[in-house]
Amino acid sequence: MDINEAAVETGAAKDLEERAACLVNPASGIANDYLNHFNEVLLLIENLPTLLPEMLDELLEWKPVTYREYFAKSLLPGSARALEIYEGLDESFRRDFESIIDGVNAMATASIDVISAHRSPDGELDPSRVSDFCENASCAIRSALNRASDLVNNGRENPAESPQGMADRLIPCVA
Repeated sequence: MDINEAAVETGAAKDLEERAACLVNPASGIANDYLNHFNEVLLLIENLPTLLPEMLDELLEWKPVTYREYFAKSLLPGSARALEIYEGLDESFRRDFESIIDGVNAMATASIDVISAHRSPDGELDPSRVSDFCENASCAIRSALNRASDLVNNGRENPAESPQGMADRLIPCVA
């Protein structure tokens, strides 16, 4: 290995370390990436009435995954470090986060059960039979995910700006 190859490897390793450090939000010690697991089920439930039957099987296969399970299986750079940091969090803070996630899991699995129960004997699902339910369920799940996101992004501090306030600031109203 010559000096240039060593420099490239060192730079690549440093870049990987920097990306891994960005995985965990410094305000909370929790990685935002974990919430993607729940955003997936939320989008499936929310869009199910319009995307049937393509998404039904995917929705029915969704299963809750704990933070620890998620990062133990993750191939993301920094996953092991994310777990180390999570284990070092204040127990009360971690319990608060896990309590919100338990609620999201309960809502998602109950929603999947209700949707599944509306399938006909041949496995088909009439979108009109679950449309209102999916709308209500997705609103409830989104609300809980917003609480989890606030905790991840702000720790125990109150958010400096509401999601709606940020959207209003970033997307000016065109009259």
